[in-house]
Amino acid sequence: MRILLFSNYFPPHARGGYEQWAAEVAVELQRRGHTVEVVTARERGNRDTPYLGIQVHRVLNLEAQEGMWETAFRSFVQRGQLEQQNLIQLRTLIEQTCPDVAFIWGMWNVPRSIPALVESLLSSRVVYYFCDYWPTLPSAYQQYWETPSGHRFTRIAKYLIGQLALKQLARNPLPALKWQHSYCVSAAVCDRLIQSGIPLNHPRVIYGGTQTEDFETAAAIRSERVQNDPLRILYAGRLTFDKGVHTVLQALDEFARGSVILTICGDPNSSYARELLTFAKERGLTKHIIFNGNVPRSEIPRIMAEHDVLIFPSIWEEPFARTVLEGMAAGLAVIGTTTGGTPEILNHNLTGLTFPPGDAAVLAHQIQTLLDNPDLASALASSGRDLVKKTFRFDQMVDALESGLEAVVTAATIPTL
Repeated sequence: MRILLFSNYFPPHARGGYEQWAAEVAVELQRRGHTVEVVTARERGNRDTPYLGIQVHRVLNLEAQEGMWETAFRSFVQRGQLEQQNLIQLRTLIEQTCPDVAFIWGMWNVPRSIPALVESLLSSRVVYYFCDYWPTLPSAYQQYWETPSGHRFTRIAKYLIGQLALKQLARNPLPALKWQHSYCVSAAVCDRLIQSGIPLNHPRVIYGGTQTEDFETAAAIRSERVQNDPLRILYAGRLTFDKGVHTVLQALDEFARGSVILTICGDPNSSYARELLTFAKERGLTKHIIFNGNVPRSEIPRIMAEHDVLIFPSIWEEPFARTVLEGMAAGLAVIGTTTGGTPEILNHNLTGLTFPPGDAAVLAHQIQTLLDNPDLASALASSGRDLVKKTFRFDQMVDALESGLEAVVTAATIPTL
């Protein structure tokens, strides 16, 4: 198959696990003999560059940019021009690549006219894989102008400019999409899209998967390591409020701190990260917390091998928690919230322990439970690892996606009588 994959972001300019998944799936499909090219956001000084053998066309103009004045200029002056550039680029690419199928991944911050044109040009040969809730969201422009400024000096200016921008946007409603062939990363994502009125046509769940072989060594190292106090806890992910890391620090303040060491892997330069550090200093927690900064994905198995427990404290409705899969595959006991699709992996007292989002007291109790019951921690880790190896492997994910794409191409080539 000739596959043209669309993603708002793509490595090395990825912002989260779902763009990384897109890259890994693209590379694996190409390894299996398909021709894969990617269309993604434009990056300064970096237009068409390969990624691990995949041709990547970095040509799409995104909507909202960082900075109020930059976004205002794009909203009022450049929006129409940039959108037309997108459409011209897209027509040219489709003519040049002649894809058998378009594979649409994340589209947040991409004008809705892009998937609309893809549907128009390729008709029934368009497949969506939903790893988040972008179809339910307004344009990134609208989201930006509806969100109050976090700086008091620009709050009034943003509000006034935003009122004008929102009136302008209201005159240009988003185009309707057909969503003819659609797959979802979890049942929770599928349910939310349908409940939000997105008219999906017989959607199917294809769970995200992880490369379990990457974590086998980590699991072996963990099993050989002597289990002594303190309990080593890991958080790895974005450092933003919706990820709930503050709940973990509050929980550490609930019991004997000497019994736990927490490692936090994530961007240390965000305002939220600085708030976490300030809280840790004020509460005397710094001796028990290691701020590790950003860690390359290749280092994650090694980092996990050095820990006993993975904490997943997310507050928002996680579509499907890739970090939880990786922690389980590495043989860690997992303690997490069950928002969004996470309960499809994390079951209390079966594959891990759970707590309500933002509830530091319950989280502290669950940490203490594992401290007091090392056999339980071992049993939960073993059950989680078995579940991932049986149900959530990366090859299973790609097998299902590949079959879905092939079915669409086959159906499109059968003559209609």
